[in-house]
Amino acid sequence: MTPNNLDLKLINPKNGDKYSPNLYKFLTSNRHSIAAIYALIYRDSQGVLWLGYRDEEGWFMGVRLMAALCSGRRADTFAYPPKFGQTLVEVKGFWMRYIRDGRCAIDKAHDMYFVGDKTRWEVKETTGAVSGAARFSSRRISA
Repeated sequence: MTPNNLDLKLINPKNGDKYSPNLYKFLTSNRHSIAAIYALIYRDSQGVLWLGYRDEEGWFMGVRLMAALCSGRRADTFAYPPKFGQTLVEVKGFWMRYIRDGRCAIDKAHDMYFVGDKTRWEVKETTGAVSGAARFSSRRISA
């Protein structure tokens, strides 16, 4: 297994609202400490994102990314047989984009709700602008 080289200090929510507090809690919890070292992001055939790693025998150890985002350290990881792990495709460069863009790397269209959205969005009339995003982004807010 190859380490992911993710420096957890860089994605600490204390560094900005763009980082997910729950993802940080998941990765820094003792229960998931190995995930912090090896986990990558993968996409399955339905487009679902997974957070985890493959062991030496091909088993995928992981969790749906949305579970980690919603439940933080309470999210459970599972071992999936090699056949499942073979269907997953790594999302190359994800951690680099997450460090740069925060939750925008997960939800480019800004359609999802995240914990802390009240501080992520700056409302101007009927348009919201992402606070702290590397590049200016906006989404339409229904009036």
